[in-house]
This record gives sequence, structure tokens and C-alpha cells, in this order.
Amino acid sequence: MYTWRTRALADLPPIGQNDAMTTDRRDSIAGGFTETASDYDGAVRYNIEGAQRLILTIPPGEYNDVLDVGCGTGWATQAMIDRFRPARITGVDPSEGMLEQFQAKLGNLDGVEVSLVHAGVEDMPVAPASFDLAICSMAYHWFQHRWVAAEQIARALKPGGVVAILCSGKGGEQAYRDIIADVEPINYAWLGAFDGNLRDIGEMEGYLTKAGLEPIDIWMERRTRHVPVEQYIERMRVVAGHIIGDPSQPEVAAWLSTVEERMREHSGSRGWTYDFMKLFAIARKPAI
Repeated sequence: MYTWRTRALADLPPIGQNDAMTTDRRDSIAGGFTETASDYDGAVRYNIEGAQRLILTIPPGEYNDVLDVGCGTGWATQAMIDRFRPARITGVDPSEGMLEQFQAKLGNLDGVEVSLVHAGVEDMPVAPASFDLAICSMAYHWFQHRWVAAEQIARALKPGGVVAILCSGKGGEQAYRDIIADVEPINYAWLGAFDGNLRDIGEMEGYLTKAGLEPIDIWMERRTRHVPVEQYIERMRVVAGHIIGDPSQPEVAAWLSTVEERMREHSGSRGWTYDFMKLFAIARKPAI
């Protein structure tokens, strides 16, 4: 049976600090994901499958203590359990709604002790050098200080520990970006979020090496997808509603309606076609 322990930030000394601007931005993102947490798994099937592929690339080994950073609703942890069956997993996420979904989903499994921590990566209250493996699936691109995030993850790893990261890659979603760049009033926050969030191989290597980690492999996966327009729009609502805006507001509703209309105009017989890039990284903390 799982043992559930939700720890407050004061329970352990933080391994990093963040400023007020970062906290406000993180809280906005976390609040958005809390609002859509109950719809999340249904809207991000491809992310769940990506997490499964990430776990399959982790080098064989014994990983008794695992840290899931930005754990969300728990699908990366589930893939980790399916492959390695660790003894203990600590899930960290700033979104209370995501943690609630995690607990509801995995609460009836046996044999693994799970702790859930309501915190961001910059100030997660976990002991240094305490984890054999850290996983971070489809969360890294949302971190406000990615250099700091890599350092915090590295500090949490034991010497010889492994980190596995999956995030959105540079070059994806261009068809959608072209649409929203031409719909007025321009949502500059949403349009700019793509440039701020999407990362490339060299950038990820920089985060890892500066944190003292040794990359094992970093690669990009490109997939072309064909989906109904409404399915794509729902995914965007779930993952980025905090940026797109409140659809109950007339101006936002009108903007969204125009975006949907343009997407339908550009769709073909197979639906809305777009490319999605996923960036994978595996690295190790040097052994003493």
C-alpha cells in the first residue's frame, strides 16, 4: 500500500531560493494547471506516451529513491513504477490540483512509498544527494529559471545518480503559431511563450553541464500529427489557459473563435496538421 505524505515547505530546508517575480509567475502557471487538472490526462495523450518513451531510455540500474520534478498527475511516475519498481518516489509540483489527481490515480497501488510535495523546482524541500534518479517529464519548459532548475536537480542526486528530462522542443507548433500571429489583437504573451518555452539540444546540454552533470544522450523527436481542430484547441486550453485568457471574457472568446475559424480554413481531409518536437535528455551526476 502506498504511504502518502504531503510535506510542507518548512519540513526540510530548501536547496535553492527564488525571487518574488519568479514566485508570482510560477503561481500563475500552477494555478492554471490546477484549474484544468481534472481534464489534463484526457487532453495530453501524446505527452503520456512521450513519458513512457523517456523512461524506456533510462540506463538499466537499481533506482530505489526517485524524484519526479513537476510530477503533474503522475503518468511519468506510473511509467517508472512499471519498469523499475522503485522503493520510494517523491513527487514535486507547485500545482495542488495536479497533486490531487496524482494521489487519486496512484493511491491504490502497493509496494512503493510515495511522498507528494507542494513546491516548485527552485525551492523544493528535498535533502541533497538523496536520490538515485530524477525524472522531469513535460515540465522543464515551464520552469522560470532553467539553469537553477538543473542545479537543484543535480544537487538532489546522489553521486552517480541519473536524470531523465523530456520537454517541448524548438521548432514545434509552427502551424498554430502562424495562425495566432495573424489574429488581432495579437496575444503577445501567448505568442512569445513559444519562443520562451521551446528548447533545443545545445541549450539543454548547457543547462546540464553547467550544473555539473555529464550528458549521456540528448536528442530531438519530431512527429507530424493530424487531429480534429477541437482536440487541438482543448489541449491548448488545458496546458496554456493561464496565458490564452479567460474564455468567459467577450474579447477572449471572440479571439478564440477567430483562431478556430482560421484553423478550420487551414485544415485538410485528415484534420488539423501540425509538427510537435520533443526534446529528450539523459545525464549522470559524476560519482565520487
